Amino acid sequence: MNNRVYIIANPTKQGAGEVLKKACSIVEAEGCEARSFYEPAELFSQCGENPPRLVIVIGGDGTVLRAVSSAVNNGIEVSAPILGINYGKIGFFSETDIDGFKQAFCAFLSGEHRIDRAAMLRAQVGDGKSFVCLNDFMIAKQGFSSVAHLEVIIDGSSMGMVHADGVIVSSTTGSTGYSISAGGPIVAPNHDVILVTPICPHSLTVRPVVASFDSNITVVAHSDCVLHADGAQLMQLDSGSVISIEKSEHRIGFVRIGERNIFKLIREKLA
Repeated sequence: MNNRVYIIANPTKQGAGEVLKKACSIVEAEGCEARSFYEPAELFSQCGENPPRLVIVIGGDGTVLRAVSSAVNNGIEVSAPILGINYGKIGFFSETDIDGFKQAFCAFLSGEHRIDRAAMLRAQVGDGKSFVCLNDFMIAKQGFSSVAHLEVIIDGSSMGMVHADGVIVSSTTGSTGYSISAGGPIVAPNHDVILVTPICPHSLTVRPVVASFDSNITVVAHSDCVLHADGAQLMQLDSGSVISIEKSEHRIGFVRIGERNIFKLIREKLA
């Protein structure tokens, strides 16, 4: 049986190294092989040669997003499920903290868990570069005092011009990220959709839209903008750039122990 477990920790978080050592000792005490990493590229490059049974991510939501995005955008398939140990502020992606890790890990080994497979999105800029994200893409204004002028087209039907700080196009998973802060809806679990959420629009008639997961979302920039994915800046967009966003073939599996009430999590973590 494959008993390899890969563990990655965010090296920028004070004390993460000690949490990593403790997690490794728990994994090895249960008869598994623990391999520790600090760089997502190094971890996931090993996945192709020696796929692990489980990937453990120690950090906050940003750590998970960076790890997944780094892998998928470098052509590396994340086939092993992810178990998150929260060592950040919110931890929506995480299933436990280090104090509850042993119980969660043992539940995984004994099969007393389920795998939630989160859908991802793909963006293509013109006929060139393409990117994949887990939470959201954002097309935003370039400067603090500027305004983004964007046309948003959903399955060929134009929403018209959006004059705003920008537009967020998010997955179901991303509905509890930047989108919810910008006034977007919470999407109940097991509903794959694409959300289009304007950021501080200049017109009150411009509202968030929930589109089918099979939809194509096209954003035409009528001003110089910046493209972000999962909180990281990807590239500058010249006026006239066309960004096409749709579902990706990639999905990321998260280990879940017991029931998960997303509404309770929001009340507890975003209070």
